[in-house]
Amino acid sequence: MRKVWPCAMCGEMTARFLFKDKRLGIPLCSRRCEYEYFDTLTHNVKEQKTILRYIDDKIETTKRCGKIMWLIAGFGLLIAAIGFWSAKPTIFMAGVFPLAFGVLSTSHFESKRNKLMGLRKRIVI
Repeated sequence: MRKVWPCAMCGEMTARFLFKDKRLGIPLCSRRCEYEYFDTLTHNVKEQKTILRYIDDKIETTKRCGKIMWLIAGFGLLIAAIGFWSAKPTIFMAGVFPLAFGVLSTSHFESKRNKLMGLRKRIVI
């Protein structure tokens, strides 16, 4: 059986945590309580600093993953170009797959980073 805690906003028992991370130790039962929690944070509070540090870590992780995906896309482009110039379709296709995967992944990580940055700005203001 999962351990439950009272929600930080409404007091309802929940097993859900802010950002799905138990290390922060902030149980919130719903999205509505999460929005209310962010609205009630005041400046220079220990909780706000902890949450901002956590968000900054997530932003750095998504930036790093985005860079790795750009490297994979570049590697795929290099392989596809070699396959195209050597007229070998198997080498070309072997380069197209990592190229497509890398490009799609970079857009995913970029949108995730933008959401986190928007949330961070909302908390700071």
